[in-house]
Amino acid sequence: MTDARPMPASIEEIAETIGMRLALKIVQTYGGMEIKFPKNPHDQHAVILALGKEDGYEVCKYMGGSLLSVPHCRPPRSLKADIRRLEAEGLSRGEIARRLGITQRWVREVANAPPSNQFDLFENT
Repeated sequence: MTDARPMPASIEEIAETIGMRLALKIVQTYGGMEIKFPKNPHDQHAVILALGKEDGYEVCKYMGGSLLSVPHCRPPRSLKADIRRLEAEGLSRGEIARRLGITQRWVREVANAPPSNQFDLFENT
């Protein structure tokens, strides 16, 4: 994050507890994804391997048992067509989120929304 936009509240809260460096490392590593942090991870757990042993255990100490939708901290943009195209190509919603730098939650909302050219059967005319 190189601009002056405020941090999302979830990341600010994490930064207040474990420090800005680790909060930004979480965003860099998991931005756009939903991640469940284990309470008692082992040395080969994906979180420990991704963040490094010391940082991984520190994050799990604070976040253990929590599911976090990690914001990507990038400016918003219209990606609906890209989401639908990548889903049609067979990519998972997690992979789509990673590729496009958005959250899985947003991918799910767009993918589950009716196409904008679909008429409402019950619209009052």
